[in-house]
Amino acid sequence: MQLNKIKFDPHFYDSMRKRPYLSEQLIVSLLNKFDNYLGSQTHQVRGSTRYRIGISLSRKHTLVVVTEIGENLNIKTSWKTSRKWQKAIQK
Repeated sequence: MQLNKIKFDPHFYDSMRKRPYLSEQLIVSLLNKFDNYLGSQTHQVRGSTRYRIGISLSRKHTLVVVTEIGENLNIKTSWKTSRKWQKAIQK
């Protein structure tokens, strides 16, 4: 994926300040690794379609990336979550 086709939302940079493990390079490199892709969910937000993509970081953690697709891939926000926690809330 080309970096010039990916745009980062201002909210992503706000999230980056709160979550020091996040960076543009991390998101782009993980989006290119299809082996780590876990799945996605679709959400309608204010008339647009957003995709929540799950990417495996390790056996314990998953990176969630919220995107919107238009002319460019717009990264809205991202965070790391524990798989144990995810399974607990799905029950």
